[in-house]
Amino acid sequence: MQTFMKVFSKIKAFLGHTGFYFTFIVMIFNTFISLLYPEGNKVFETKYFWYILLFSAVYALCNFVLDIKFIESYLAKLSVHFILVVLDFAVVIGWLSGAASSQKTTLFVTLAFAFVYFIIEAVRAGVHFALHKKKNEAQEYQSLFSASETKNKR
Repeated sequence: MQTFMKVFSKIKAFLGHTGFYFTFIVMIFNTFISLLYPEGNKVFETKYFWYILLFSAVYALCNFVLDIKFIESYLAKLSVHFILVVLDFAVVIGWLSGAASSQKTTLFVTLAFAFVYFIIEAVRAGVHFALHKKKNEAQEYQSLFSASETKNKR
């Protein structure tokens, strides 16, 4: 039963993240389209919804990198996550969807995405380390090499 609950929890997290990313991205795209074309003569094409859903699903899978236990460094996990998400964006949104008119446009949009994502992740890392530092300061100090423990081990 414990294993089922863990699997169910992971599936629930995956679906929740996928739905959130999908909704957020579609909202951003629709906002940009309505700002660029105020007369309403441009519509967000339905085929792109599927590509955004695929991107969101792969992005949600990439989030599981942050839960890997054998990578101890949070910055290492964040770096792997960054690389995977940028590759996800480049492949799904840039290449598969065919939304960009040329390879230069795909490269520019991918680099712009990477830059924005990097800024967001830098803020996320800063918050993580600030909260982690606060949590560590609240804990009582325990020496790993106290004299009483070394006498008991001899």
